Amino acid sequence: MRRGKITSAMVFAVLLVVSSLSLTNWTAAQIKTQIVHTFDPQATGFPASGLTPDQHGNLYGVTGGSVYQLTPAKGGVWNYHVIKFLPGGRGAFAAGKLAIDAAGNLYGATWQDGTYSCGYVYEVSPPSSGYLWNLSILHEFDCTDGAGASYGLTFDAAGNLYGGTHNGGSFSEGVAYELSPSASGWTYTILHEFSNAEGNGPQTAMVFDKNGNLFGGNETSIYELSPNGDGTWTFSTAFAFTDATGFNPLGDPFFDAAGNLYDTNQAAGLYHSGAAFMLTNTSGVWNATVLHSFNSQNTNDGYYPEGALAMDTSGNLYGTTQSGGGKNNSGIVFELSPTSSGEWTETVLHRFGAFGSSGGTSPGNALYLDPAGNIYGTAAAGGDTACLPSTGGCGVIYKLLR
Repeated sequence: MRRGKITSAMVFAVLLVVSSLSLTNWTAAQIKTQIVHTFDPQATGFPASGLTPDQHGNLYGVTGGSVYQLTPAKGGVWNYHVIKFLPGGRGAFAAGKLAIDAAGNLYGATWQDGTYSCGYVYEVSPPSSGYLWNLSILHEFDCTDGAGASYGLTFDAAGNLYGGTHNGGSFSEGVAYELSPSASGWTYTILHEFSNAEGNGPQTAMVFDKNGNLFGGNETSIYELSPNGDGTWTFSTAFAFTDATGFNPLGDPFFDAAGNLYDTNQAAGLYHSGAAFMLTNTSGVWNATVLHSFNSQNTNDGYYPEGALAMDTSGNLYGTTQSGGGKNNSGIVFELSPTSSGEWTETVLHRFGAFGSSGGTSPGNALYLDPAGNIYGTAAAGGDTACLPSTGGCGVIYKLLR
């Protein structure tokens, strides 16, 4: 299998949320940490996505083999429920941001399992009673039409779903696809088959710009798919990464209101430790600004970001790194804030504890910013050390609050 998606966040296991509340003036001294849930070693272990909110204040996520729900209770407590065990269990390697429709149905994809062992796209729908939801398989990849699809899915205004696979297709380098609903089921269409020369297949969710073009990340670039009006799409490389910008985005990109695109790269960068970047379009040409180069040689900084960035209404960005952040080397939660000079300042909001810490280690996936200004995230390891001693635990969901 090629370099790319299979990472610690997936083996132990991307949501973007732009908060409605400004989170200015965060300082590490103000922040309190709460463990929302500690995972167990079954198919429900190892969180593999960020959290997706619904209109009722519930949160949803996936582990390698299940879909779960968090419901708020009194006193800031959250109740955790597994709402569906997925076919193949943890061996399906489910991951990626869950998409949600207006009816509260959830949509996701897996890396493998299914009839052809190449993954599937699924829907889980709320039940009329009880906790266990209903499961529908929308498409099973047969390896020729894609394989390795555990990335987030994106809706368009018409209710069509868009996603990518890292493998499969005519060149065995992945595909971008669309699933369209009808009275008789969902129709699967390949939008583009990737080649090695194009940087291999997708490894993030795709996002629409205001003109209806799709953007996503592969190992070496941010790519664009533009609709031609006849059902076909044209591929182009929006921006080819350099050593300075980094390579290998694993978090989902997003656009701000001005049309700038943000993401992180897990590898390379000025200090060979990853970077956060912004792409700006000027007269049809995308240019990159490195917002922060992570530095593995700086014991105060984190390195190897594997999750997406989240933005508040003041334009501050929030994310995590898998490693670094001091003597524990277990990762950080960081804030990047723009300054009047155009530079960005990093603030480390939280450093994760030593191996086996009950507060989790190795954070990944996107953060969720709630309307009250709190930050929620997942860590792939730590928690209950009795769960899996080799990783010091099966992961946690944590909350940072002021």
